[in-house]
Amino acid sequence: MPGLVAGTYEGGNRDALCIAGAAGGQRAGFIVYGPDRANCSVSGRVEQGESGWNLIPAGDEGCKIPLTATAEQISLGEPTPGCAYYCGPGAAYGGKAFKRSQAAVPVADLAGDPLC
Repeated sequence: MPGLVAGTYEGGNRDALCIAGAAGGQRAGFIVYGPDRANCSVSGRVEQGESGWNLIPAGDEGCKIPLTATAEQISLGEPTPGCAYYCGPGAAYGGKAFKRSQAAVPVADLAGDPLC
């Protein structure tokens, strides 16, 4: 199965997702903002799942975030229970969709560290 299309994806406002690397060794990351600068931020590896892809945060095998991809969009599925750590109060990412961007803007967390 081919990998996800590498690049930057925009989710509206400041929300963003990135995919980097080639199939079999891809990385991904995203940041989704909630109220009062609360956010969800995750960075890790991409692996093939039963019905698509999963983002596995770096160093955290207990969290799997389902990814559904089309040619121009990637959507985040509902997180497993072990993923609550990645969101601040009032922020959530389940169901969030990101559209492929032509801009090669780096996706970074709140501190400015790159997520891909």
